[in-house]
Amino acid sequence: MQQSERLINILNKKQIDSFNSYKLTKEDISFIKEVVEGILTQIPQKAFNCAQLSAFLGAVIQDNTNIPLVVLSGHLDYSGKRLFNCKYPLPYSSNKTEINEIWDGHCWVEIPNLILDISFFRTVYYGNISENLKKKIINQFGKGKGTLIASFEQMAKMEFNYTPCYQVDNNMIDGLIKSIGKINYI
Repeated sequence: MQQSERLINILNKKQIDSFNSYKLTKEDISFIKEVVEGILTQIPQKAFNCAQLSAFLGAVIQDNTNIPLVVLSGHLDYSGKRLFNCKYPLPYSSNKTEINEIWDGHCWVEIPNLILDISFFRTVYYGNISENLKKKIINQFGKGKGTLIASFEQMAKMEFNYTPCYQVDNNMIDGLIKSIGKINYI
């Protein structure tokens, strides 16, 4: 399955054409790796902050490159089990600066031919998740990992299935970035 097929119900035709025509360069990949490292260094380690981290990553890439991207929310399955179930878009306050309800979906960034999940390992290492799942992930990937970056096909080989449900729009991205300073990182 091609990326554009997965995103057909999420993106408009112009966005899909942009994804299909853009070819990532070595410079693009180097920039993305640098940005990911910077974000993971700047934002304290905490579980379950996929929306803020993905919004921040998407905004930095968007503001500094021509790489087409989309910040998505949706389901995440691992090894045939649903870890995050996205029943509705991200809820947020009327001033769009914080998520104000319990939400069980997952957020990530997609660029042409790649899924960028900047928060998954933090949730595994610091979240209240089952010990069996934590052990399986650590056995597969090791300790101290920062982000998952791979194509949809590579993710499937690693037993991940990202199902996009909603696009996170620029207003929400701005609000999520503003909320980073309001998060209690104790």
